[in-house]
Amino acid sequence: MLYDLWWDKINYFIAFTDQIYDMLRVTDTDTPSFNLVYDMWGTMIEKVKSAIYRHEEKRENEQYGVIHQILKDRWNKGNTLLQCLAHSLNSR
Repeated sequence: MLYDLWWDKINYFIAFTDQIYDMLRVTDTDTPSFNLVYDMWGTMIEKVKSAIYRHEEKRENEQYGVIHQILKDRWNKGNTLLQCLAHSLNSR
């Protein structure tokens, strides 16, 4: 815990997980927030990508690929045609 490299890794981890946490906090309410999930999803993915690429500074990043696949699998697991229809009918 006394090494700067350890804290750099912690700051890196927080930089990209903070984006996911922020989206979960916004949508975790008792009010209907279904449209927020669809609206925030793309923005959250781009913020995670920029946080990872800012730290790694590589064009092709394996870690982003793994994290993106996890997020995409989770999205596909909970995303159904009925939810897409509900989102299209529930405009802002």
